[in-house]
Amino acid sequence: MKLRAVFLVLLSLVAMSVSAQKFKPSPAFLKGETQINVIFDYSQVKFDGDSQAEYYKDKGQRWVEEWESKRRDNNANAFISNINDELKKVGTNVDTYPSTPYTMIVDVLDCDFGAYAGPMSVPAKLKCTIKIVKTGTTEVLALVTLKESQNPYTTIGTPVDFDRMYLAFGEMGEEVGELLVKALK
Repeated sequence: MKLRAVFLVLLSLVAMSVSAQKFKPSPAFLKGETQINVIFDYSQVKFDGDSQAEYYKDKGQRWVEEWESKRRDNNANAFISNINDELKKVGTNVDTYPSTPYTMIVDVLDCDFGAYAGPMSVPAKLKCTIKIVKTGTTEVLALVTLKESQNPYTTIGTPVDFDRMYLAFGEMGEEVGELLVKALK
């Protein structure tokens, strides 16, 4: 009986933490929009809790150049692909559409690349604030801050740090898409 009570308490805590992750206020104003612009902002990013400058000290120039170019593009593509898979349900598409009425700003706040150690591998983690603004303004109409991580089933088979982060961005896109679908149905 005590075990059942503990299980119910844990289940309710999980349900509360999941329900706490939603846009505030609701982005219901996006109903009927078929396209939403998206931009990624890394200006406030921390890496494993360190500033960008501090984290970059331990990385070679080649790593920094790759991260700031094609790897960021890959991450954006994973996010966009997964969010759009969800948004098909409501007839909306997110991509680079600078002339649309609304823009989604993905403020990347923290990147934890995880670690590859066979069965003891640690998934990559990502924290972002997703803001919806009227295109061309900075007034936030809706926002949510989320923490996502790489799917744990892919952790063991992903030795490259960039690839682990790519998977975390994909998970983030899926989560944001699910939240938007709930708001737009």
